Amino acid sequence: MKNLKIYFTSDLHGYVYPTDYIDRSQKNIGLLNIINQFEKDGNTLIIDAGDTIQGSPFTNYLSTAEFDVHPIATIFNKAGYDYITLGNHDFNYGFDYLKKYLCNLDAKCLCANVTDKTNELGILPYDIKTLENGLKVGIIGFTTDFINIWERTENLANFTINDTISSIKPYYDELKGNVDVLIGVYHGGFEYDLESHQKLSETKENIAYKICNELEFDLLLTGHQHMEISDIDLHGTHIVQTPHNGSKFIELNLEFDNNQVQNVTSKLIDVELNPNKEMYDKFLSVEEKVQEWLDTPVGFLDTELQPSAHLDMALNGSALANFINQIQLSESGADIACTSFANVIKGFEKNVTVRDIMSTYPYPNTLVVYEVNRKYLELALERCASYFDFKDGEVTISDRFLKPKVEHYNYDYFANLNYTFDITKEVGNRVTSIVYNGKELDEDTTLTLVMNNYRASGAGGYEFYTECKVVKEILMEMPDIIIDYFKKNTNVTVDKSKYLTVLA
Repeated sequence: MKNLKIYFTSDLHGYVYPTDYIDRSQKNIGLLNIINQFEKDGNTLIIDAGDTIQGSPFTNYLSTAEFDVHPIATIFNKAGYDYITLGNHDFNYGFDYLKKYLCNLDAKCLCANVTDKTNELGILPYDIKTLENGLKVGIIGFTTDFINIWERTENLANFTINDTISSIKPYYDELKGNVDVLIGVYHGGFEYDLESHQKLSETKENIAYKICNELEFDLLLTGHQHMEISDIDLHGTHIVQTPHNGSKFIELNLEFDNNQVQNVTSKLIDVELNPNKEMYDKFLSVEEKVQEWLDTPVGFLDTELQPSAHLDMALNGSALANFINQIQLSESGADIACTSFANVIKGFEKNVTVRDIMSTYPYPNTLVVYEVNRKYLELALERCASYFDFKDGEVTISDRFLKPKVEHYNYDYFANLNYTFDITKEVGNRVTSIVYNGKELDEDTTLTLVMNNYRASGAGGYEFYTECKVVKEILMEMPDIIIDYFKKNTNVTVDKSKYLTVLA
């Protein structure tokens, strides 16, 4: 009998040190803790499924710093990573930043549907690894092709992102039957509920269910959705996925005997607070600069802006959302604005620091201004109104925004526009009023609407926005826009208007 052990991480999002950056306290998270729990031998593979070099204040700081070798590449090398694939967010800071990561990795980057036009990054579609015990393992890496929709054009100038399943099929056909174990490493998730097997999405953003149904991988290591998945077999394929920010990792064990995979088990491992001392010390000066930067004061608000429960904010509006929209309106000059919240947000004290901003708006979004009319606003607001389920007099959050992954960030808050939802009505017919400048908006009036570039791509169920005319694009990232707003307006009076009315 031959054994294979795999340690698997995904969606680390730049969380290297044992902190969530909401404060300075140490937590049981982060890459430096995780790698100290690996026990590697000649029959062990260590694999990462992307969204690795973007997402934390640490990597945000690095994105504008001068350096040659990405610290995460050095840490991955120390840990003994064998393979990685690319996530959609790994492209966020452009080619040169990604190059400092990939070109300094000992691990091989496998991504069958990404073509590097420069041939500088060493991206391969697949690899075959023969373990110390003689087990022949084939690994194919691939990512979500929705990168083409989300990513800024200039960041993809050196890449072609191809259709996922048609890209992997030739390599699958080449390897299947010629290796003992075939592994897919996919920065993407599941379009079906894994318990009910009900289809949840019609897009190609996540197609892991389709892959398991149509192809016979022995293992499919997935990411992107930040779901906790372990020890599940789907259509004969063993599937796993980790939560984000280095909060857990997978340990998987496979037995191979009589020319076939006999047994596979996997489990999510909690992270212990025991960071690798060598790597901790090596990059501590960078981390200290990040922490100092985060504590930099930027301005003052006339009120604290603390989040409440997502359902409460969605029902009653949020001064915190108003504040983000207030900044977007100031920066863009648009008539109206919309914004959304990350699943976890910090909020603002009256005395605002960079830490407040980075922990409340963690995405490197830029801004897009669209020309819209009532038709498109109704479509957008109906999508927002579908966030609610109303049954037996009780309002809850719809599974549309909870399964297969939690997506509070796809509920939008509008400003400079008064609107009413009647959630006793059926989904798609809940928007009963849209008022601009004190008058019900007619069908012929056009307005300019500012939003982040993720939403402008049509993501999250807002595909119709791509039909609208682009008035302008603001390519400065939102955390920087917020900081810049405070430089211009040191003492800020927050817009406390209530724009939404919900009838139930």
